[in-house]
Amino acid sequence: MNSIKDRILIVESNPEISDFLARQALSNSNYQVFQVADASSAINKAIQINPDLIISNISLPGLSGKDLLIALSSHGITPPTIMLAPEGQESEIIQAFRLGAADYITWPLRDTEVVLVVERLLQQVRERRQHLILENQLRLTNQQLQQRVKELTAIFTIGKSVTSTTNHKQLFDKILQISAQVSQSDLGWLLMRQEEKGKNFLFVAQHNLPDIFKSKINNKWDDGISSLVAISGETLNISGDPIKRFKVKVFGESIIIVPVKIQRQVMGLLVLMRKQSIPFSQSEQRLLEAVADYASISLVTTKMFRSFEAREHTLSKLVIYSQNNEKILDELFNKTKTNLVQFSTETQKSWLELEEVMEDKDNPDIKTRKEFLESNIQEIQFLASLVPSDPFFLNTNQNQKFDLNVMMKDLKSSFLPITQHHRLKIETEFLIHTLNITADPNQIYQVLQGIITNAIQFCEPQGRILLKTNRYSATEALLSISNTGKLPEIIKNQILDPKSHPEKQNRIRFGGIGISLDLIHKLVIQSDGRIWVEGHIDNETTFHILLPAME
Repeated sequence: MNSIKDRILIVESNPEISDFLARQALSNSNYQVFQVADASSAINKAIQINPDLIISNISLPGLSGKDLLIALSSHGITPPTIMLAPEGQESEIIQAFRLGAADYITWPLRDTEVVLVVERLLQQVRERRQHLILENQLRLTNQQLQQRVKELTAIFTIGKSVTSTTNHKQLFDKILQISAQVSQSDLGWLLMRQEEKGKNFLFVAQHNLPDIFKSKINNKWDDGISSLVAISGETLNISGDPIKRFKVKVFGESIIIVPVKIQRQVMGLLVLMRKQSIPFSQSEQRLLEAVADYASISLVTTKMFRSFEAREHTLSKLVIYSQNNEKILDELFNKTKTNLVQFSTETQKSWLELEEVMEDKDNPDIKTRKEFLESNIQEIQFLASLVPSDPFFLNTNQNQKFDLNVMMKDLKSSFLPITQHHRLKIETEFLIHTLNITADPNQIYQVLQGIITNAIQFCEPQGRILLKTNRYSATEALLSISNTGKLPEIIKNQILDPKSHPEKQNRIRFGGIGISLDLIHKLVIQSDGRIWVEGHIDNETTFHILLPAME
């Protein structure tokens, strides 16, 4: 039920009909009912009470019901009106509708019919009333939103302007200038803490102060009121009589002091004043606090920018140093490879000449030395092959795309001489034709070379080494390096532990130069991969590596 009763004005010259409507048809409902007998009285009453609904006889003495509609409309009173008419006056009713009547009832009247028509029209009145309330609320909300949009636009403009400045002096001047503009202040100044943990503040910028204060820039400043904000860390906004107790009263009658905080510590104070006693509004205070926040961000950014500049300079020098070192290493490796190949060739030539001399000798000691020298020649040749002139080496190519199968074929070719020398088989098995990897190819090459070297060292006599690749998932590749030869359980549990060195234990043969297993483990992890080792019941040891792959 409505808390406000709906007002109904009955305009009827017949007392019986009027009483029927007021005391019988509308008596049990929550209405305020007013009764008048003619149109003139109805106009005066309507102006007085502004009814929500009018029930009027279409035929009234003097002014008719139609005249009443015209008169009320001229006064701006247009509630829904129900016309009472006897049957057979359809033309009159139609004219009444044209003049603004909302409905009609013919007599003899039935109270249920009256209530239904009245309630239907009043429901429309209530809905219109609620609509107006909502419309007013919407208008007010829209005004508030427009004000917030203006504030946010100002904040965005302030932030863009302030955060783009890295020079401290320009930054301070810009902060103060923008703050005075958005708050419509007459004058102001900006203070910054002298030291990170000091108590004194320096006068770093001013706006519209007398010229004498320009000489005080970068000097200590005490205006007798800013120190209160430095202690509390909260904005101070006062005007009128309270300001007369402080020295700043000579500048104006309204003041706002906003702290500039970095990590909850007050590092600066933004002070703005008006000459007249016009308080700073909450909206202006929010804007100034936003400026202070941007100022703190800019101060931190400026400090970081200078730090990054210093780091960039240091890194540039480091890059040049690294590039020079890379050139040196490249030259040393090339010379080392050349010398090894030359030494191997000359040794082999000398050995062939010596072999002709010793051909008819049947001395067991000579035979042993011959086998030893042959083994050394093979090892020298293999060592020379391990120093590559390949782009895989000494290049940093993080997250470069390359074909893992091509790399495995290259490794097989490199290790083939040493495996043949030790009567071992090295084979490849590629379950898909192309397997593209996204990683540093140099690091992966060194990882695989180290594992294959380990496999040669521990492979059983006349055994087999298998290099196998396959796709593990849509984004991962699986490669496995197996060798025949049982892996001791204690070594299996510690093989990837950097504190142990199982590759130095129980080696069957020398296999070449390769990085340590703990470094292999680190490189795989850094490549966003995973490595594990397992032993099989058929005397086989397998290293498995998962690496990120391209679809």
